[in-house]
Amino acid sequence: MTEFLTRYPRRVGFMEGFHDFILNEEIQLDHLSLMVKIKKDELINTLLLEGFKRVKFENRKPSQIGNGFAKMLFKPWEIHVRLLDLQQQGLIAIQAEVEISRKYIQHIRSVRAPVIYEIETILKRHKIEYKIWNAKVRDYITSIVDNHQIKLRTPKIPAMRWRFMIFFAATILAFNAMKYAGII
Repeated sequence: MTEFLTRYPRRVGFMEGFHDFILNEEIQLDHLSLMVKIKKDELINTLLLEGFKRVKFENRKPSQIGNGFAKMLFKPWEIHVRLLDLQQQGLIAIQAEVEISRKYIQHIRSVRAPVIYEIETILKRHKIEYKIWNAKVRDYITSIVDNHQIKLRTPKIPAMRWRFMIFFAATILAFNAMKYAGII
């Protein structure tokens, strides 16, 4: 198992010229979104071209567009992207996080961290204009002065696939049923 290393903005600047700190405790609140003014279908096609797949089961956010998208990074990490519709402004907000893949049972209680730069790289590669929105301050970020260094550690128990766990549980159940029936 490997660790996942990423960065997240710490000290940011705004149009009015003032700076704000994103505290370590605030990172999980995920105040930052990448805002794009592009058609939903174009953005979805971009994600699919980058190797993302639609997520079947997830906790949906109130203004979320359809299902989210996930892409396996390296075992056991995946990046999960949600698109949020901001109809009144004609914008789409992109929020993303890195977490243990939903293929593994540890996904349920895994560590996760919101990410900005990984999605920013994709948008730049496809020449999609974007702005970073800070929902806490309610303003666009114009500059990032420095970053938090985030290290996600894998669980101590090796990642176990759901399929293996279901097979294992079914085998134990079958043995217990045969024992109860007097076959063993």
